[in-house]
Amino acid sequence: MSKKFIITIITLIAIAATAAVAIFLAKGYTFSAKEKRIVGTGIITVSSEPDAASVFVDGHLTTATNATISSLAPKDYSVKIIKEGFIPWEKKITVKEGLVTAVKVTLFPAIPTIYPLTFSGVGSPTLSPDGGKLAYIVPTPAAGNERSSSASRKAGVWVWTQTRNQPISFARSAEPHQIAQSINIDFSKATLAWSADSKQVLATMGDNNYLLEADRSNDDPRDITPILSATLKTWEEDTKSKDEARILAIADRGFRQIASSSAILRWSPDETKFMARKEPLLEQEKGQTVSDLKVYDLEDKKEYLLPAARNHMWLPDSRHIILIEEGTISIVDFDGTNKAVIYAGSFHDDFVYPWLDSSRLVIISSFPTPTASEPNLYGINLK
Repeated sequence: MSKKFIITIITLIAIAATAAVAIFLAKGYTFSAKEKRIVGTGIITVSSEPDAASVFVDGHLTTATNATISSLAPKDYSVKIIKEGFIPWEKKITVKEGLVTAVKVTLFPAIPTIYPLTFSGVGSPTLSPDGGKLAYIVPTPAAGNERSSSASRKAGVWVWTQTRNQPISFARSAEPHQIAQSINIDFSKATLAWSADSKQVLATMGDNNYLLEADRSNDDPRDITPILSATLKTWEEDTKSKDEARILAIADRGFRQIASSSAILRWSPDETKFMARKEPLLEQEKGQTVSDLKVYDLEDKKEYLLPAARNHMWLPDSRHIILIEEGTISIVDFDGTNKAVIYAGSFHDDFVYPWLDSSRLVIISSFPTPTASEPNLYGINLK
């Protein structure tokens, strides 16, 4: 074997060893003189919306979002994210050897902006199953009301439509549209219900049931009372078949069993998680605090107990849950941590409606003044 060949082999081995060391160092591995071995470290990547927030690790200011914190010994760390004007976020984060732990945080404003969206009154607000449409009643004004002429034309059933890629704005092109007028039929006392496909609205008034198309004006509303039972059964079967398909798609057998046997089942919009409660709500529990609702994460195969609330609903980002309590609206991470009170005050009928881009909430409220005493839609900014 020639000397030149041996030098070449040694050089290649040295290059490979150097590359291996570089790769180990890049992955966060270091040599511990104390343990006399290569010890792995971990990495945390921190991003926030909005960004440029301060990141504290175990009480020490470490960096600002969006950033990478490397060479962390494997253990639990207290990570706190603070930005002026926003509610702080804090959580225990587990760092594992040789792995990158991604922390994605949404910071909610400490003092949200609240503003009116409607001015003619709102009744019977009903959210469509796809979360993209809101149906509501504009009541017929009382006789002698100085606004009765214009308000009478608005009286009836209205629908406000969102799309996932184009959230509601209040420009003229995005205004809600009226689908039925209270001319020959007074819809003021109607209760509303959506079809399973979110394309039709059922307006019920006593013994009369009118089926309305949600995307257009219904000049001659169709009374479907003779076929009401069959229609409702079809809607129920459609909803049931959709839930069954989602359940069958769950790979984990244990989670599939939990979902199929739950009395309350609410899927996250991206269908990677679900809220569930084994027992149905008793009649005396309705409107009361529910304390045993859990979230099941299908990707990480973990479950989390949620804080008690009168109602729980998903924020459309699938990473947060809205908690509705007596006089307060809060948002928590889907694992039940970081409860942030968004609104404290009066709102009607526990009604909360999130934008599809998770930028705002809508509530129904009124103020004790002559011009604002009627219940109307109000927006609450989350960003």
